[in-house]
Amino acid sequence: MDAMKYAVLSDIHGNAFALKAVLGDAKKKGITDYIVAGDYCLSGPWPDECISILRGLENSHIIRGNEEQYLENLIGKDQSGWTDGQMQISYWCYKNIKEENLKYLLNLPHTIDFECLGTKIHVAHSRFAFMSENGMDGIRPSTLAKAFGDKPLDPATLEQYVTECIENAPWRAQELEKLEDGVYVFGHTHIQWSYKVKDRNVYLINPGSCGLPLDGVVNSIPYAVLELTDDGAVSIEKCRIPYDTEQYIDALTHTTQFTQANVWSKVIIEELKSAKEHLMFFLQFANQYADEIGDPQRPFSVKTWEAAYDAWINRAEK
Repeated sequence: MDAMKYAVLSDIHGNAFALKAVLGDAKKKGITDYIVAGDYCLSGPWPDECISILRGLENSHIIRGNEEQYLENLIGKDQSGWTDGQMQISYWCYKNIKEENLKYLLNLPHTIDFECLGTKIHVAHSRFAFMSENGMDGIRPSTLAKAFGDKPLDPATLEQYVTECIENAPWRAQELEKLEDGVYVFGHTHIQWSYKVKDRNVYLINPGSCGLPLDGVVNSIPYAVLELTDDGAVSIEKCRIPYDTEQYIDALTHTTQFTQANVWSKVIIEELKSAKEHLMFFLQFANQYADEIGDPQRPFSVKTWEAAYDAWINRAEK
């Protein structure tokens, strides 16, 4: 019987430490083929190294994610206008990714469809490439954070939560009926989960975020192993690698990203510590703060951006 294994990963976000750890773990498992589902920059300070590593992967199926669009939007723009605070992370990434790596990144396809041992595999950055958004609010980092608060999660609790969200979702029967048999790989939400449609050979895989997990399972890096056999069997292993988050945070604070995109980096550090959503909540707070002080500028100025962060932190500490 012929078999094939793929290491499936997504949402690296400039975290070269995590990427190397996943590739090393996959190598120990004898895996030499890869599916990578987008978002390689914005948040971690080594996007250029991550892209170089991905370019060197043989036997790989790699697509781009939504974060890459932020860099594409900056091409040919007058950099003298890059003076706001909110977009500092995008400006920093653009200036710190080699031209050949940026070209590679932006030439990646948005989706890939291929077949392996008779099983069709579909890869996109977001689940919304395959089905609508209806009923999926539960499996979002912000909703997960509200549901569990500061409480860390274990993989079993996370799996139970996601399964209940899917089983109770009003879209489930209607949306899944539309999918042909095969494997659907996506990322984007930074939450690791998988699901098999009952009585059908339809498999959904979100390997979680390799570089910035937001599913509440702390000090670990998620990815998945997809195994196919020529008799049509499909198996999915959700993997978690133990990870020294504090060591990574310490390294991050000694980079130019931390000094040049300081507020963004500090918010990301809070996400790394808790493995929970913070950025969206801060952006909402910053927008409200700017409105309250009568500042209509968007993206936020450096002054408002930094003042909003200080107010957000002081509010959280009270």
